[in-house]
Amino acid sequence: MQKNILGLALSLLVLAGCATSSSYVQYTPERFPPKDPYFTVNVYAQGQSLAAGSVYYVIGRVSVEGFASSGVSPETLMNQARKIARARGADAIINSRTMVFHYYNGDALLRFKGELIVYAPAK
Repeated sequence: MQKNILGLALSLLVLAGCATSSSYVQYTPERFPPKDPYFTVNVYAQGQSLAAGSVYYVIGRVSVEGFASSGVSPETLMNQARKIARARGADAIINSRTMVFHYYNGDALLRFKGELIVYAPAK
């Protein structure tokens, strides 16, 4: 019994080490249906333009962060942001950027930020 509890505790510590934290700030009271789990959410870097004539609405801001020592990478953060975007019904993420904050102990905090958009319906 004690061995099982110890195993469970160690498993929880390993899982907690890989965790990221995320936040979402909604800009509009309007809700959008979630996207399919396989829907491709495009990510556009800060300063990168969308296709000419693209009309869209910014619906919120997402932020995801985690420590490099826990196995977090920029790709991990971007994938977590895409997952949040799908859940919120977003079509893409714009103005995205990943910042790295270095600590004296050699660890680094990685933070991804971006704005979620929904494309306007075609007329």
